[in-house]
Amino acid sequence: MFNLTRYMIALILTLSILVSYTITINTQSLFAQNKPGIVISLANSTFSPLTNTDANQLKVNVKYTIQDALLKNQKINAVMYVFAPNGTLLKISSFPTGFIAVGNGGVEVLKSTFNDKLLKSVLANVTFTDLSKTKSLSNILTVKLPLKETPTVGSLLGNKPNFKK
Repeated sequence: MFNLTRYMIALILTLSILVSYTITINTQSLFAQNKPGIVISLANSTFSPLTNTDANQLKVNVKYTIQDALLKNQKINAVMYVFAPNGTLLKISSFPTGFIAVGNGGVEVLKSTFNDKLLKSVLANVTFTDLSKTKSLSNILTVKLPLKETPTVGSLLGNKPNFKK
């Protein structure tokens, strides 16, 4: 009976350690930060009036670096959520058929056109996703842009030239 009790105590202790170890490993993996497969950053951006129509265009050039070798030369997508200054979602833009994530990275351009001439600034959140746009593959890039004013002749010339001597 004494041997059976020692055996039970050893068994319970071993099972407790095993369960604690499993919970610790699962908790660490659950709370570990997943590194994105692609890191994106801003190359440049504009929000300016179009010259051929009565609309404004948001253009965001996104630089990307591939961190996960499995994503190299794979077809992926990018999604741009555009918000008004009050937080209202205005538009969601993406590539209709995706694009190839070339080599170690590159630059992709996302554009959206807005007919609302009262819109003086926008906020865009860009992320790279899988081709079906269901899984995020990158960090989120946030860009806040004021509307760039169309230059006038007066603004280009500065003060009016004085032709009198």
